Amino acid sequence: MEKTLSLLETPEYTKLDYAIDVICQVIHEIIDLHEEFSSSLISESPFNLKRTQVSDIVEQVDESNTYIIDKRFHFFLNRYLTKVDELTIDIDLDYTYSDLDFRLRVKQPESIIYKLVHYYSGKQEKGKLPLNKCLNDLLGFRVILPNFKHDCTLFKKMCSYIERTYKIKYRNSSKGEYKATHVYFYGDNNKNFPWELQIWLPEDYEKNYDSHEKHKQEYIKSARIHKQALNI
Repeated sequence: MEKTLSLLETPEYTKLDYAIDVICQVIHEIIDLHEEFSSSLISESPFNLKRTQVSDIVEQVDESNTYIIDKRFHFFLNRYLTKVDELTIDIDLDYTYSDLDFRLRVKQPESIIYKLVHYYSGKQEKGKLPLNKCLNDLLGFRVILPNFKHDCTLFKKMCSYIERTYKIKYRNSSKGEYKATHVYFYGDNNKNFPWELQIWLPEDYEKNYDSHEKHKQEYIKSARIHKQALNI
C-alpha cells in the first residue's frame, strides 16, 4: 500500500477534490481481507471458478423447468457463506469508515441459487458464463464518497497500479438512474470467489437505493417462478 500512497502524493492526485487516499485505503483493506480469507479456503475448493461455467453446475432435468445444482458446488458454497458470515462478525470497517457510511452484506444462499438458474435459463448466455463473473458479489461492500468522479482517469490509473500486485477489476457501472463505480476483488487464484465494492455519491443515494429495490423486486418475481421449479 505504501507504494500506492506514494503515487497519490504526486501533484496530479493532490489536486483532486475527493479523498482518493481514503478510497485507496478502503480498497487495500478489502484486498487484505480477501487475500487472507481466500487463501484459507483454496484447498477446499474443487472448482476453478474461471473455467467452470454456470451450465456446468446447473442442470435442467425435465421439460417442466425443474433444475438441480451440483451437490459438490452447493456444499462448498454453503461452507463458504458460513465462513464469510463468521468473518463479518470481526470486520470493523463500518466503524473505521463511518464517515463514508460504510456498509457490507453477505449474499443469501437462496438468492445465489436463483441467480444461477436465472443465468442458465433466462439470460442470453444460457449458462455459458464463468462462475466468477456470475457470482462476483458474495460479499459486497459500499461506501459513499463525496465529489467522487465515476469517470476519473486518475482513479483508473490508481486501480491499474494496484492491480500489479493484486488482481482487481473496476468499472463505471452507472446505468439509467443508477450511478456507481464497482471494484471487484479476484486475487491471484481462480478458486477465489470475487468480492465487490460499490462507490456511490451522496446525492445519488436515494435513486441508487430505489434502483436496488426495483432490481430486487424484479428478482423476487423471477425467484417465485424459479422457486416452484428449483429442486436442490
